[in-house]
This record gives sequence, C-alpha cells and structure tokens, in this order.
Amino acid sequence: MTRLIVSLGISAAMLISGTAFSFASKVDDNPRASIIQAGDFAELTRKWCSANPDVEHILVLPAAMFVDSEQLTCDSGPYKLYRLIEHDDPDDFEYFLDPPFGNKTRLGCDGKAGRAMKTVALNCRPLHPVP
Repeated sequence: MTRLIVSLGISAAMLISGTAFSFASKVDDNPRASIIQAGDFAELTRKWCSANPDVEHILVLPAAMFVDSEQLTCDSGPYKLYRLIEHDDPDDFEYFLDPPFGNKTRLGCDGKAGRAMKTVALNCRPLHPVP
C-alpha cells in the first residue's frame, strides 16, 4: 500500500510540475514500464488497447472518467473503469481499471486519490492466469 501511495504522489507531482513528459520518454526507453496519459475515452481506448500487456504501466487520467463506471472495449475484451469510496477513509476514492478475465495475459490497474483530485494515476501490472 505504501508503494501505491508513493507512486501516486510522484506521478501527481510530476504532472503538476510538467516533468511527466520528460520522465515518460525515459520510461519509454525501458521495455518494462510505460506511462499512458489520456484526456478522454477515445484517446485512452486508442492508447490502452495497443499497450503491451506484458509490461507495467502508469495511467494518468482525469478522475471524471471513472464517475459513470465506463467500459473500454479492446480486441482483447472489455475493461471496466470505476471508483469506490474508501470505507476507512471517506475522503479518498479507490480507482480501478479491471481487465477481462478470459485472456491469458492482461493488465490490472488500481490507484487511490483524494475525492477532490481532478487527475489520478493508476498503477497497472501484468496479470497472468493461475494454472
């Protein structure tokens, strides 16, 4: 949980300071990590559906994209975007991008941010089926 909070804080600070783009180019050189930033569903769908499901990703998105439990539809299946209110801390939301379960390789994403945050970052990790 501490790693999640630290990475969300770093992502938010980078976004605010304008260094996210320079950091993203450094991460792009690493085949094990990627940053995806999108401002709407069309852009997110285009970038997300072509993302490599075998590497870690950080998604930087408007919090409003999670309000109505939207769904992204890729060739690999549907991904559900939604948020939940933290039971222990009602000032925070947990954000999720849940993958389709029929795929052999898929990405699962989650993050946590204050209710007033306009931009959120989610950590995404490759999920492989349990044999």
